[in-house]
Amino acid sequence: MRQLIAGNWKMNGTRASLAEIGAVCEIVAGDPPHCDVLICPPATLIALAAEKAQGRIAIGGQDCHAEISGAFTGDISAE
Repeated sequence: MRQLIAGNWKMNGTRASLAEIGAVCEIVAGDPPHCDVLICPPATLIALAAEKAQGRIAIGGQDCHAEISGAFTGDISAE
């Protein structure tokens, strides 16, 4: 069974944060890990993140939170 390394962003991620996906893809391409890699950005960035990842890493989604903003890991604001 392959291991999975997964990470998500706080709900206040921005387009500028997508550069981090590019950096992770470069690391994975340079020395392929013996595991799968998954990043879950805020819902507003999923399509752009998938485009940036180009299938080199997996992209997932997050859920919703009632607060307008904040460090609520894995959530996006309902507003």
